[in-house]
Order: sequence, then C-alpha cells, then structure tokens
Amino acid sequence: MNSINAVLVDDEVNNVNLLVHFLKTYCPYVNISGTANTKADAIKVINELQPDLLFLDIVLDQGSGFDVLESVDYNEIKVIFVTAFNEFAVKAFRYNAIDYVMKPIEIEELISAVAKAYKDIERSFYTASEQVDVLAKTIQDYDDLNIIAVPSMDKIDFINLESIIYFKSEGRYTNFYLTENKKIVATKNIGDYEKTLEDTHFFRIHNRYIVNLTHVKNINKAAGNYCEMSNGDLLPIAKRRQDQLHRFLGLK
Repeated sequence: MNSINAVLVDDEVNNVNLLVHFLKTYCPYVNISGTANTKADAIKVINELQPDLLFLDIVLDQGSGFDVLESVDYNEIKVIFVTAFNEFAVKAFRYNAIDYVMKPIEIEELISAVAKAYKDIERSFYTASEQVDVLAKTIQDYDDLNIIAVPSMDKIDFINLESIIYFKSEGRYTNFYLTENKKIVATKNIGDYEKTLEDTHFFRIHNRYIVNLTHVKNINKAAGNYCEMSNGDLLPIAKRRQDQLHRFLGLK
C-alpha cells in the first residue's frame, strides 16, 4: 500500500499527539507531514504541503475548521473532520456524506475512516466544497437558534443561551452555571465567550464573571455592589465595571 501524506489540525496539543500516536500505530501507511494548533498555522501548513488527507477539528480557539477551508485550496484533499459534536451534527455529517471521526477517538472507527479515505484518494474522490458549504450552513443555522457550542474535555455540548445563568473563569477553563443546578466545565477561557456574546444580554461584571442579565434578580448597592442571580448566587461587581454596567442598563 502506497503511503499518503496527512496534516492534522486541532487547537488542543494533546489531541494532536494522541492522533499522531494512533495513526503511526494503526495506520502506518499515513505519513504525517505536518500539524497545526491555530487557524493561521493550519492555513500556512496546508497551503505549503498540499496533503492528500486532512484531519480537521471544527472548533478552534480562533475561528473554525470551516474558516480554515475557506482560506485554502482543498480541491485535491480528502478531509476527515475530527469532532466531539453531538448527535445533531453527526446526522449533518452523514446526510452530507462528510467523513468524520468522533472524540474520544475509537480505534476501529479511525481505521475504517482512514481506509475509506485512502480508497477515495486512489480514485481521486476528494471532499467537495459543496458538501462543506452545506454542512457549515446546517451547523450555523443550528447555532442561530440562540445556541452556543461548549467544548469540554470529551465532548461538545450545545447550550441554549437562556439556560446560562453565569460564567465563571477558572484560568484556561470556564465554568458554565446553568438552570436546573447544572454545571459544565468548558475548555476555553472566559475571554473567548465575552467576544462571542458581544451585543447580547450578557455582561462581564468582574474579571472572573459574565452574567446573563435576564437571570439577575437584583443589584445590591447597600452591602457592596453585587448581583443576586436567579439560583441565589451572589456575584461581585468590580468597581471599574459598575459605571459600564449602569450605562449598559440605561441607568446613566
């Protein structure tokens, strides 16, 4: 079996290293010619190396796998999406005949996906831009329903914005406090969510907190400025953000 050249793109270094290990162990005919952890590096590596096969994560720290594909020529590249998306997205992959493997990666699924990709490459059957466009629109339409994709260590949850009470920063991670006493730990920092939720009813009241204003019961000014949330939690408002919050609420 002739070897094929592959590029691996994932914003988590550990995920890339694990996939490298699996491919070397179980798919030795795949030659890993390059890896990337950011959108910019991915575009550069793909354009320079023009691999036969591209393993591409959809959710990146900055942008998405779709943004990467918009900036490269993949007319003669077979794309395998490596994703932790839920069943909704899996149906979208299947409907559009897009190749994918799920996180956490199952060895048999990876071997099967790579074998199929190898046969397609031999027959010059590459990933069509029309397939990718439809897939991207399908997922975007889903996102437009006030849904946010939240990547954790082993999956991606789709969370309705209205169910989010507040976010709490924990270094590189972010805790989501949800209705019904639910909590999710996301593998992105709180600054990413602040950018994503611009021009919405979410406001960063403190370096560690972003609140959903629809879940704020009151702002207590007598005993120190803090927000009482719908779940009873009391969150401090940083002094330098108090005026901004009042302007945001139309109180100034």
